[in-house]
Amino acid sequence: MIGITIGDLCPYCCRFRSPLDFIRMPGGVKICVECEQRHLEALEAIATGNFLGECSECHMKADELMAQKRCGTRGEMAVHFEAGKYRAICLVCNPEYVRLRRELYGGTEFGNALKL
Repeated sequence: MIGITIGDLCPYCCRFRSPLDFIRMPGGVKICVECEQRHLEALEAIATGNFLGECSECHMKADELMAQKRCGTRGEMAVHFEAGKYRAICLVCNPEYVRLRRELYGGTEFGNALKL
């Protein structure tokens, strides 16, 4: 017997997910439930100054990030605005994320400073 897996690619995390794991918005925009949760956590952190979520790249929770010194001394995280959504990324994952997203940052002052 041959199994067939049907999946849909999330444009934010670039992972294949079940079509049932997506929030669909007008205009054909979609986001997986996990990325939407990371967006809400980033918004909460921006609003309160207190990050309690998890890194949208390595998926470590806030207390683990602090324990492993993957964020600033006061829990600082990098926050990126990507296609209308915010992503909080730990300071260890951030440099690689920025490098991989040259299309977002390459022509900016930020990207030029990093020689992207």
